[in-house]
Amino acid sequence: QARLAAGVLGGTLSLEGERLRSALETSRTVRTSAPRAQFPHFDYPGFMDTLSQLCYRDDDDCPRYNVDVGDAVIPTFYQTDDGISRRCREEIDEETRLGRNGSRMPKVVLQSILGRWSYDRNIVHLQTRNVERVYGTVNFTKYWQRPSNDDDNDDDDAGELFSTDTGNSPVLYREDGWYEFSPTQKFEVFREYEYECRNDALEIYFVEGGKRALLFLSLKFVPDTTSEARSSKDDGYWVKATSDHLCIKDLYSATFRVKLNGLSASEIIIKYRVKGPSKDYESTTVLKPQPS
Repeated sequence: QARLAAGVLGGTLSLEGERLRSALETSRTVRTSAPRAQFPHFDYPGFMDTLSQLCYRDDDDCPRYNVDVGDAVIPTFYQTDDGISRRCREEIDEETRLGRNGSRMPKVVLQSILGRWSYDRNIVHLQTRNVERVYGTVNFTKYWQRPSNDDDNDDDDAGELFSTDTGNSPVLYREDGWYEFSPTQKFEVFREYEYECRNDALEIYFVEGGKRALLFLSLKFVPDTTSEARSSKDDGYWVKATSDHLCIKDLYSATFRVKLNGLSASEIIIKYRVKGPSKDYESTTVLKPQPS
């Protein structure tokens, strides 16, 4: 569109009067529509082909690449420099390969879960069938540096410590809530972890005394093909990862499930099966996003 407009204004391209009037009327209709459609030109390949015909000669043969049904269509293919188009196709092919083998999934998941969540956790002791409950809020926040423990920190410094742009920096998991032994017995609890993408895994580290400690879990996400995930009636799709952690004689078997709607997560389910000499329980935590 920019190339066509520049060509017409610069005199190197021309549009016949009727075609120009029709194009301007279509553009005016799109701009004044209420509500305006998110994608007014729904036939994107057809739209690009039409612009290409107006901008180039017939012998320029644009696009040269990705011309089959189902191929990715981007403006880079619609220009006369074959070297740029070829390099672009190679980069798209590489990104597609990485996407299919799961290499990009840790960053997708980490970006999708940023923000504030409510959580509800049930802990079932399998020998006694006793059930304990923990509930409260969780914040996933990316930080440039860990805030100090000084009480003098005020909200004015928060923007320097935290950001919603993950980049390659770790994300702080901060959980605050209530541990309920019974309807009349409960006390306040908190917990912190650090989440960080390493290669093709999302790694979770313990935080002790305000500092990163040992590695807890290493999660490699794949599409969740269980019947429970397939039976979901609303939009979105589930991804799942499993990992084990041996703490002295206690084995923690973890399953993380994240429901993605585009690039945002709409639900997280974390399950631990813990087995050891004095431990035999299952913990299930369901997290729901809170309005910002």
